[in-house]
Amino acid sequence: MSWLFRRRIRVIPGVRLNLSKSGLTASVGVRGGSVTLGGKGGTYANVGIPGTGIYSRRRISKKNSSSFEEENSFNGKTYEESFSTPDEEFVSADPLDITSKGLQAIQEAVIAANRQRMQLKGDLSQIKNSIISTRLLKLLSQITLLYYIFPAIKRTVNKNLASMLQASKEVTQGIQESFVDLELDMKEEAKNAYEDLIPAFQELGKSNFIWDVTSSTDVDMVKTRSAIPTTVERTQTSLRQTEIPGIKSIYRALCFTNMNGADIYLYPGFVVMYKSPENFGIVEMSQLELNYEDTEFVETEVTPKDAEHIRSVWEKSNKDGSRDKRYSENKQLPVMGYGEITLSSETGVYEKYMFSNASSAKSFILKINNFKDLI
Repeated sequence: MSWLFRRRIRVIPGVRLNLSKSGLTASVGVRGGSVTLGGKGGTYANVGIPGTGIYSRRRISKKNSSSFEEENSFNGKTYEESFSTPDEEFVSADPLDITSKGLQAIQEAVIAANRQRMQLKGDLSQIKNSIISTRLLKLLSQITLLYYIFPAIKRTVNKNLASMLQASKEVTQGIQESFVDLELDMKEEAKNAYEDLIPAFQELGKSNFIWDVTSSTDVDMVKTRSAIPTTVERTQTSLRQTEIPGIKSIYRALCFTNMNGADIYLYPGFVVMYKSPENFGIVEMSQLELNYEDTEFVETEVTPKDAEHIRSVWEKSNKDGSRDKRYSENKQLPVMGYGEITLSSETGVYEKYMFSNASSAKSFILKINNFKDLI
């Protein structure tokens, strides 16, 4: 019986992103036929004959900016008031719900690439098992001399084995090509600004302590006799440069590991909130707000060496800040100067990080906002 591999391997379209003052536009497709999305003009179909200069461009739909703003309006007042309420949570919306309209085609292409890659990995595992079984069958037939006595057995075994090895080669290549090849077009000034941002991110990642702040609660200082006005729930985390499954780019993403949701990957021009190969969202960087704030934090854990020790306070204190002598084991706590970075967007991104190295955090925000201003 002949062995066949029937799965059709799809060619994943490449994506070309153009970063300019008119907004981020994405061209999805192959040479000779593509679709341009985003920007101020809307969606266009592009058709041409490669190498001839013959080219046609037709608008498919006009961008309706007013309806988009109405549908996704963000109440700035509510956003500001939420900082003053107890038990505030710094948590983003589901990644699938935060994608910018102009980038949905990229999201769908990456999801398709990830699905195909996972399917092909399963196929490859089955093919390898079949190769092992067929080789064992070949060896057994050789030992029993059936391989040599019956030419039909020899032909069938060798034909099936050759088909399996060819299928393994094709599937392996399909796995390697199941990615969206991301090309980025930006002006030299913006490119230099982004490349200047990378060492700032690397320096930020060297902070002695990096925390993902997941919530904060106001404290009744009079009732508790505490010198701490606000308590926060924070978890130590890290930064790294890495790739996202399904995307290939000359730039590795700047990743903020998120302890209560999707990790945040910063690329030139856009941001990915990534939870799994099929659950992630893509937001234009122009829609992302990145803010820095100095914070004085009463440290009850390990004191970072790269943070400024501003002063000390008593764990239990009087109204004037002096020691409350009613508590025999009352101790002094260091007030440390940290840097906080908040990431937010109208589409639902809302995360806060705290860094022991405040100067590195401030420098990173200055550089990334400088890059944003150039695109």
